[in-house]
This record gives sequence, structure tokens and C-alpha cells, in this order.
Amino acid sequence: MSGEWPLGDESSLMSPSEEEKYEELWERVEGVRHKLTRVLNPAKLTPYLRQCKVIDEQDEDEVLNSSQYPLRISRAGRLLDILRGRGERGLQAFMESLEFYHPEQFTQLTGRQPTQRCSIMLDEEGPEGLTQFLLLEVRKLREQLHCSRVCERRLSQRCRVAEDERGRAERKAQELCQDRIQLERLRQDWESGSRELGLLKERHLEQAVKYSRALEEQRKTTARERELLTEVEQLRKKLQEVEKRVHDGSAPSLTHHACSGVCSGAPAGPEETPPLPVRNRELNSGNQALLDILKQDRQEAAEQRQELSSTIAQLQGELESSESQREKLASQCEQLQLRLRTLQLDWETEQSRSVSYFNQIMELERERDQALRSRDSLQLEFTDCLLDKNHLRKRIAELQSSLEQLQRETERNRERREQSNTCMHCSHLSLFSEDHCFGPCCSVDLSPSPLTLRAQLKSTSRAQICEQSEDSCCSNSEENLLTPECNAEKDINRLSTFPFPPCMNSINRRANIEFDLNSWGSDENEPHAEDSDSCLLSSWSSLPSQLFPPDLINVTPTLPIKPSSSSPRLSLALSSSSKSVSLADGITIIGGNRTGVFVQTVREGSPAQICGLREGSELLELDQVLFGEGRVRLSQCTAEVAHFSLQWWTEPNTLKHTHNPDGYSRLLAELSSPSFTGADSFYVRVNLDLCHHGDPPCLRVYCDDVLHVTDTRYNRKYQWRCVHMDKHTGAPLQAGAVPNYNRYIMHAIHEKYMNTEIL
Repeated sequence: MSGEWPLGDESSLMSPSEEEKYEELWERVEGVRHKLTRVLNPAKLTPYLRQCKVIDEQDEDEVLNSSQYPLRISRAGRLLDILRGRGERGLQAFMESLEFYHPEQFTQLTGRQPTQRCSIMLDEEGPEGLTQFLLLEVRKLREQLHCSRVCERRLSQRCRVAEDERGRAERKAQELCQDRIQLERLRQDWESGSRELGLLKERHLEQAVKYSRALEEQRKTTARERELLTEVEQLRKKLQEVEKRVHDGSAPSLTHHACSGVCSGAPAGPEETPPLPVRNRELNSGNQALLDILKQDRQEAAEQRQELSSTIAQLQGELESSESQREKLASQCEQLQLRLRTLQLDWETEQSRSVSYFNQIMELERERDQALRSRDSLQLEFTDCLLDKNHLRKRIAELQSSLEQLQRETERNRERREQSNTCMHCSHLSLFSEDHCFGPCCSVDLSPSPLTLRAQLKSTSRAQICEQSEDSCCSNSEENLLTPECNAEKDINRLSTFPFPPCMNSINRRANIEFDLNSWGSDENEPHAEDSDSCLLSSWSSLPSQLFPPDLINVTPTLPIKPSSSSPRLSLALSSSSKSVSLADGITIIGGNRTGVFVQTVREGSPAQICGLREGSELLELDQVLFGEGRVRLSQCTAEVAHFSLQWWTEPNTLKHTHNPDGYSRLLAELSSPSFTGADSFYVRVNLDLCHHGDPPCLRVYCDDVLHVTDTRYNRKYQWRCVHMDKHTGAPLQAGAVPNYNRYIMHAIHEKYMNTEIL
């Protein structure tokens, strides 16, 4: 929750009548009902209220277990309605329960510190009942602590089991990958083995063909050898017969035998038969040569046969080894096929599981996109409501300007005298500039008359507005237009960082409360004509009810504003800008939430120097911020928040500081370092798309991007220096500057308003 609730001090709660006091307190509770219902937990409050006897068992069951109130906010609202019906006792018991369980909300409602006295319970039950109640509460807290520890242990066990499952799944996935790689290798080996087996089969067939041919040749050679042996036997027998006949000396038979042999061996001719010894020698030599040839052929055939037999034995051994290797490969192939089927089944199950996970992720993304779209639409509707509210306030400002124009006729002489005494420096200061005039003309002590004139003008203007609104014919329509804003006062304003939500009394509140107009500075210059200045000023007049930071207003600070009929409110605003100067006007600060906020320079003779501030002083805490209702820890604030909070420092004793030279020297060392990016450090998530605009252009980011902000007053302006971070790895992507949320919204409102003016 940003800011505090719009409640007064403790003295404002007291009224003449007790009934009026309780009714006023109930109205305050109803005014912040939307915030209380978000904070309160009915399960904590109902035991105490039961002990105080302001609700019974039926009311507790209705609040906690009724199906009509499924949300905790609705149950808290129903509990407030029941207590409202119990009257004064219900309010007192509710406030004491807030003291006991929600002391911060009690302090914000009443302005008192909680005492936790439990007076109603003491009246009803006595000290023993209070002791019993406290014992029951301690027992419940112990049970809750035990349950939370048991849940923590269960969650840790589930987390460990999930981590183990994830580790097993990763190991299984790695094994699957390794098995797949091994399967591919085995498949390649199997294919290469099948190719080698085919080559071996082809070689085996070739060797078989060669072996059959060799056998055929062997049969032919053996047949030829037998023929030659038979011929050799026949010739040997013939030779023996011839030798016998020669030894016997039978010439006629020899001659006859020789003649018959010659006739059978050679054709008949007229040549004469050679002598017998010569013939015998020739036959012996021929037979010996033939025997040598046959013996050599036989040896060659035996050698070829031995070679063929060795080749056949080798081929048979290779065939047997190839058959055994083929059987091994076939068995390995079957095993790999079985493993492949199991891996395919595992892969299918993992794929189905991943598909289901992916579908769930897609559904979550669709729901997230729908939620983001609904949020953007609500933001656009809220922006439209702000524009409508500004138009309505502009109409009220126009009516007030007409009244002020009539009043200005009577005060013209006095204004001329005041303008003649105004210094040239103040004439060039814009209403929204961060610069201040320290001259004697702007001193509160030396010129008290403008304050009196401003109070008179405001009181007269309010009276005339009331009279004219009663007699005007369009008062009904204006009331109808302003009524929704009154009803919406209890809604949460996202753009407001201060306690006052927008309502129809914002103008009256602005008239009653003295704002420091110099603190509403602008760090951008846009030259416009007089009409655009008046439009911007009328738009700005609606902002004090929401109290936007000073960087959201975009008006030219150097152009002097001339009094004319088109801008009567501007002259009145200039005349009413002489508010008491902040004590922080004479100092400059450096640092942020990472290093602490330190004073860098102090102007000589300034109120800050009188308060004890000097160079190197560390600012710790500032009290009575925002009309005395807040406290800011400057040691934990960013540079932007610290700079803006010091604009409300008007009392010397409200600022706590200490002299810290070591921290200041470390900060100066960081500032002198070239790698220094800023004294702030926090992370934000962007909730809308930011386009390039401004001077210099802002960083281009989209919705849900994560930014690491390092400087909230980059270049002494209300813009953030940041680094775009990766949402998944946390690595820095791109550095640049972006406007803060309020400044961006006001820029969008201004653009839309200018577009509507053009149309």
C-alpha cells in the first residue's frame, strides 16, 4: 500500500458527543474499508471477538465457513458489517483487536499508539479469562508453527524426491543417448559385416568354381596319366619281346616284326629299314624321354593337387569362421532390435509426457496473456476515467476563473504595485520549475501581504462558487458528473503516491492547504503558445488532489506568464506561490538506497547550515512529511524519493542526520570511478510497453521485462537509469533510461489530451 490513509490527528476524533465520536470513527473505517479488507484476517480476529462476546458461534461460522464468501476480502467485509450492527461495543472490540493483531492499521486509523489493554475482555471474562485466551492463542500459534514446520519438511522431502527423479530422468536420458549412439555404431558394424559376408560368399563361390575346375583338370590328367602308363607298359612289353628275339637271333621274325612295327608306326615308303641296334637305341632313348616327361607331369600334377587341397582346406576354414561370425552377428542384431524396441517405447512415453507438459505450459501462457490483456484494459479504462475527471475539473476551473476575473477588477491596482516590486528573477521562474528565488522579494518575512490576499481571494472564490452553483441552471448536470468521483473516493488510486484520493473536494483541499509550488518542478522544456499554457495549467490544477511527483508536469519554465483574460488562474497562482521556503533549498544531496543519502554542498548562511548540516552528513530519517502525518527513512530511500521528501522539510528538529565521513568518502570514490552507474539498486518488472520518446529517448522495453534500476535521478531529472536484464539467466542486455510510472502516465494523458484538442 502506497501512502497513508487520509485520516486526521487524534484530537480530530474527539467530538461533543460519544455517539458522534463512534459514528465518525465508523465513517473513517468505512472510508478505508477497501484497504482493511485486504489486510485483515477474519480467522485471527474472530477468537478475540468471541471472547469479548460481540459475536457468537453462528456469526463466526457464517464469516469463516459460509459458501457465500469464498474470498478472504468478502469474509472480512462481512465481519465489519456484523460489528457495525453491534454498535459501540462492536467498534470498541474491533479497535482493540486491531491493537492486538494489526497495530499499524490502528495507528493509521486513530493516530494513537496501540496499548493492547484488552479492556472489554477484562470486563467480560476477568483476568482469568484473558489468561485463558492468551494461553489458547499461544497454543494455536504453536500448532500453526508445528504445522508450518511439518509442511516445510514435507515440501523439502517432495523437493528432494523431485530432484532425485529429475536426476534419474537426466541419467536415463543420457543412457538413452549413449544407447542410441551405440545402436547406430552396431548398426553400422552390422552393415559392414553383412557387406563383408557377401564378399566372402562371392569369394567362396569363385573358389568353389575354381575347385571344380581343378578337380575336372585333375580327372583329365589322371585319365591321361593312365593312358600314358598303359602305353608305356605296352611299349615296355614290346621292347622286352624285341630284346628276347634279338638275343635268340631269329632274323626273319625280327625282320618281320620290324617291318610290321615300321608299317604300324610310319607309312610305307621306298626308304630302307635302318639297322636293328640303331633302332633299339632310338626306341630306348624315346621311351626314356617319354618316361621323364610323364614323371615330370606327374610331379607337377601332384604339386597342383596339393596346392588345390590346401586352398580348399583354407576356404573351408574361412567358411566355417564366416558362418560362426554370421551367427554371432545375427544374435547381436536380435538383441539390438529388442533394445531398440524398448528404447522406442521409452521415447514414446517421454514424448507423450513432454507433449502434456507443453500443453499445460501453453494453457498457462494463454491464461497469463488473458490476465495481462485484462490488466491493460483496466489501465486504459482508468486512464479514460482520469481524463474525464480532468475535463470536469477544467470546467470547475473555468467557472472559478470567471469569478476570479471579476475579483481581479477590484484588486488590479494592488497587483500592479506587487508586480512592480517583483524581481526580474521571479518573473522568469515558472510555476513548475525546480529553481528557487532567494531574493528579498520572495521572502516570507518581508512580504506577508500576498499571503493575506491569497487567503481572501480563496475564501471569496469559494463563497462565490457555492452561490453560483446553487443558482446555475446546469448545477444538476455538474453534480451528476461529480457524484461518481465522490463514490470512487474509496477506491485505490494506482497513480497516487500520497494519502488523498481524487474526489470533488480536491479543489477545496488545494485551497485550504498551502502547497510548495516551487517543489513541483519540471525537468523538460516544451515551448507552447498561451492557449497551450492555459490548457496545461488547467490540467495541472487537477493534480494536487492526487499529489503527483514534480516530474509529471511539463510546462516551459523560461517563458514569463503574462496576465490576460485567457489565463486568470495563472496570475492568481503566481500571487499565491510565496509559501514558506523548504529548509532543504540550500543543500544538494547525492547517494541512494545502496550507499545512503549524503549532503554534498551546503549554502553559506542557509537554514540547513544553521540546523547543523555540512558536507558529508548522512540523512537518516525525516518526520512530519505530507502535512505532519508521515515518516520517511531516508537511509533506505532512493535518490528520487529522498529529493522529493526533502521538499517537505520545514521544521529543523524533524530531520535526523549524522556525520559519516567514511561513507561519504567511499561514495565520492565510487562517483569518481568510470564504472559508476548510480547509487541506487533495485529490480522492477515492467507492467506496460515503453516506446521511444523524450529527450533523450527512453529504453525500449516490453511488458513483463525485468529492469535493474541504478539511478532514479539520472541527469538530475526524474527518470531512471536502468539495465535491461534477461528474465531467464539474469544477464544484463542493454542499458538506458526510462521514465518513472507517474511521469509516463502523465505523458500519455498529455498526448491523449492534445490529440482530443486537435480533433
